[in-house]
Amino acid sequence: MDPRGRVWSDFSFVASSGYRERVIHALARKPKFPKDVARETTLRITHVSRALREMGERGLVECLNPEAKARGRLYAVTEAGASLLAYFDSSSRRFVPASARGTPYLGFVPKIRGSSVLRFLEALREANGAAAVHDAIRNWTIDPRDIAEDAWLSVDACAELLELAESRFGDGSYSCIRALFAAAGPSFPTIRGELARRLPLESLAERAPIVYAKEWNFGRLEVETGPRRAVFRHFDWMPTPAMCAMFHGIYEGVLRWRGFEGKVRKARCVRDGDPCCEYLVTW
Repeated sequence: MDPRGRVWSDFSFVASSGYRERVIHALARKPKFPKDVARETTLRITHVSRALREMGERGLVECLNPEAKARGRLYAVTEAGASLLAYFDSSSRRFVPASARGTPYLGFVPKIRGSSVLRFLEALREANGAAAVHDAIRNWTIDPRDIAEDAWLSVDACAELLELAESRFGDGSYSCIRALFAAAGPSFPTIRGELARRLPLESLAERAPIVYAKEWNFGRLEVETGPRRAVFRHFDWMPTPAMCAMFHGIYEGVLRWRGFEGKVRKARCVRDGDPCCEYLVTW
């Protein structure tokens, strides 16, 4: 397995368990005894021991004194574990602003639900054909066949996918990404569940932070509503142009799905030095 594929595979394994993620970060700076990891992470010693065993079997951590009794064993990250921690740190620095990077962002990696990425890939294939999409993303870090609905993917991997799609099917304006998410957004499981409630649009907009928290594990969404309008403000994140296009498209897609001839305007952007990305939606 190539190094990038190994890091993704390890990321998927660790990110699928909050216990593993907390334990490996506890070992980031120096070797520790299980009891020290338990105290630092506030996890039960049984959970710490299981996480250490599972990551040890995968080659991410190792016992430095295997001859010692269980609780007297000293654990450290391996070279593969250090590579994974470096990936976590790089991703956090890339997508989480320094002002938001303290606790709980220390050693934190931004993630997105696998179900959202799978719906985007479905829309991409429907628009361009499965063969063309397969060729366009053949060098993607992740094998799409390995993505599960309830898995967490790193935002780094998602950003890479969007750039591959834009470079093959777009024109550099990211209007292609925007259109694809307008088509895919209403089919995201969490969004579909809210749309099924048939709430007034103002009430639906006010529930957007709940949906956001289920699809993303970082950033903060605030919503302000008024008669036939809603303002969505995204704080504490550092988006790529494709990510901005993604949310622009999702908001447009929800309007169309509900049958409104509305308009979505990007009013502010973190990349331009603004404190948040702001989308003004009117209908």
